[in-house]
Parts: sequence; C-alpha cells; structure tokens
Amino acid sequence: MWLGIVVSVVALALALLGIDPRQVAENLAGARYGYLIPAAVALLAYEAARSFRWRLLLGPEVSLARCFWITNVGYLVSNILPLRLGDPARAVAIGIEGKVKVSAALSTVVVERVLDMLMVVLLLLISLPFVAQAGLLQSVGVLAGLVAFIVLAAMVLIALRPEWVRGFARWILAHLPRLNAARWLGMLDGLLDGLAALRSPRRFAETLVWSVVAWVFVVGFYWGMLWVFRDQPPLVQGSFLTCGIGLGMALPSAPGAVGVFHSAAEYALHLPFGISKEEAFTIAFVSHAFQYAFSSILGLIGLAQLGLSLGQLGADAAATAAVAEESE
Repeated sequence: MWLGIVVSVVALALALLGIDPRQVAENLAGARYGYLIPAAVALLAYEAARSFRWRLLLGPEVSLARCFWITNVGYLVSNILPLRLGDPARAVAIGIEGKVKVSAALSTVVVERVLDMLMVVLLLLISLPFVAQAGLLQSVGVLAGLVAFIVLAAMVLIALRPEWVRGFARWILAHLPRLNAARWLGMLDGLLDGLAALRSPRRFAETLVWSVVAWVFVVGFYWGMLWVFRDQPPLVQGSFLTCGIGLGMALPSAPGAVGVFHSAAEYALHLPFGISKEEAFTIAFVSHAFQYAFSSILGLIGLAQLGLSLGQLGADAAATAAVAEESE
C-alpha cells in the first residue's frame, strides 16, 4: 500500500512539473464538453464488452447482468480502497451466489488481466508505425507483451493438463504435513475450474474476439476525450494514449491510480506528438475524473442492484487477496 502511495505521489509530481496552472484553466474553460457524450457511450460499451468476455470465462451459470454490475462494483472498490482490491472483490461478489467458486472466479480475473495486457501490446504494435517517437513506452511494451504471452501460454498448458498440476501439488503437500492438504487441493481445483474456457477452442476464440472489441471501445473513449480539447485529433493519438495508460496501470499506485494515470497519459501525448504539457495534463485530468466518476456511479448502482455491502465486500476481498498471496 505504501509503495503504491509513494509511486502515485512521485508520478503526480512529475506530471505537474513545469505546468502553468493558468494555461490548464484556459484549456478547461475552452473545452467542448459535448464530446463527453460519445465518450461516455464508448466507455459504457467497453464495460458491456468486458462483461460479455467475463461471462464467457465464468460460464453460463452467471447472468450477463450480474457480470456487468459486479464489474463496476470492482471498479468502485479499486477507486476508493488501496491494494487494487477491485479484482478480488469481483471474485468474492461472484462467489456469493454459490454458482461459481471464489477461487475459480479469481482465475478468470487473472486471465482477463493477461489478455488485457496482450491487447495493449497489440495496440502498441499497430500504433508504432504512425508515431515518430515512442521512447521508453516501446521497450516497456515489448517486455510486457513477452511476459503476458508466456503467462497466457502457461495458463493454457495448465488448463489442458490439470492433472500435472494436481500431481505436483499433491507431491508438494506430502512434504508439508502442517498444511491442510484437502483445503489447498480444493482451492487448487477451483483455480483450475476458472481456466475451463482455455480448454475450449471456441470459448477461447470468443474470449479473444471480445477482448479486441472491448479495447476498440477503450480507444474510442480516449479518442473522444481528445476531441473535447483538440480539433480533429488523429485516431493514432487516441490509440497511443490508450497504450500509455494501459502500460502505466501495471505500476503500483494509490486508490484510483491517481498520479500514475496522469503521468502516463501526459507522457503518451507530450513526447511523441508534441502536445504541450498543460494540454496533455488537462486531457489526463478530465479523462481520469470522468472515468472515475462514471465507474463509481455505476458501481454504487451495482451495489444496490446486488444488495451488497461495500465494507463487507472490501474486507472479504482483502482476505481473498491475502490467501492468494499466501498460495504464491
């Protein structure tokens, strides 16, 4: 938690370094806020596409509406609580019905994150030919893509050969008599259940398609945010901004990714496209504030729809995260 706070403070300081507040105020005053409407539509479509993808990973036992509301509840939790508890909170919320194990839901969340990183890297590769100076982002993207590909390949192998993992786990537990073998094996079975979609070529392909669709809408959202402040911004600016923010989100940060989001967005606009730091920061600030408010409002509605308590969900998510960390 403290590492995330330190990173956020440093990143926010870097984003604000050399900024003229008067210019930022002028940018805010001269913005065309009507473009927030299509940006909001793109953001809503993105969250709907993520819900379709998550339901494919979870299976037909969970309704699409529940996936949508819990996805937004996860955003709300990450916006206000440290340690990015939104992902384990989603797993906890899905597991409340009893149709899917919490451990299985947690596996699907990990698969989602890996697929998202692959989509960001793919988008970066598509954008690079149209960007004059990518700088550090290009190297970070290549490394992140390599790691994500290796992790996804490993998960596919585990999904196809679960008996290998179970056999290795039994061997390990046999040498650790103090651990409750039945409990840990039960948790392992849940984690393996969460990888079921990777065993089906059709479900895996559909998951990839919905991943592409989701990230197309993300680009649409950030492109719409650029239209709020700039005249006819090229699409590549929206796509490269998406890449910068997507890779930046891999860093530890304070709740809501404050600072990290702003610094990554400013870097992605200022360095390769020559957009002034003031304008780049303004775009980053409004994009973050709009996205934060939008997802938080939907998250609050989701809590009401599902009859969940944010406090209890956060506590259960923290416990789930602690168990996951212990299992590592």
